[in-house]
Amino acid sequence: MASDDPTRQQIQQLVSDHPVLLFMKGERSAPRCGFSASVVGLLDQLLPEYHTVDVLSDPALREEIKEFSEWPTIPQLYVRGEFVGGCDIVNELFASGELHALLGAPSGSDTAPRLELTPAAAEVLSEGLSRSGGEGVLRLLVDARHRARIVISPPDAGDFSVERHGVALHVDPLSASRVEAAQIDVEQTRRGPRLKVLLPHAPTDTARRAGA
Repeated sequence: MASDDPTRQQIQQLVSDHPVLLFMKGERSAPRCGFSASVVGLLDQLLPEYHTVDVLSDPALREEIKEFSEWPTIPQLYVRGEFVGGCDIVNELFASGELHALLGAPSGSDTAPRLELTPAAAEVLSEGLSRSGGEGVLRLLVDARHRARIVISPPDAGDFSVERHGVALHVDPLSASRVEAAQIDVEQTRRGPRLKVLLPHAPTDTARRAGA
């Protein structure tokens, strides 16, 4: 396609303007395909901010980006103007640690974090795990924007296991580097008890308290 095509120029400008750029289906907060959600999930672990473009909002851009990159699928990740790859490649780079280095992101902690878990929080977590049928483990996840959540999911071989009051919390190395000295408690709301995670080392411009 001719180099003066306005859609191609738009793509070139986007690639030039944004150090980390993801062409995806949907938005960062609401991916509209599993592959886009997977890449967003990985980037969220590594970077507090990056730019995304929803190709579903512009059919011409959706087709032209495939020509531009010579790559037939979405999502597509660019870093400092260079095409990195799609979902499978990004997952492979993340698993090997190469994506961390490429983005200048920390590789994570090599020691288990110190956590404070109140007896009330331990009771809520234990009950939640029991209701799940015992499948999976409790995992404390904290992304690059210091948003904390506790989920029940399969364990990862690289997780640390921290036990308090008979409850084991699994923490991946990236999250471990962000949750040192975290305090997990329960607050009462109109909808019932709600877990809260206080992250004392979160940046001052980040909310320190996050529901889980």
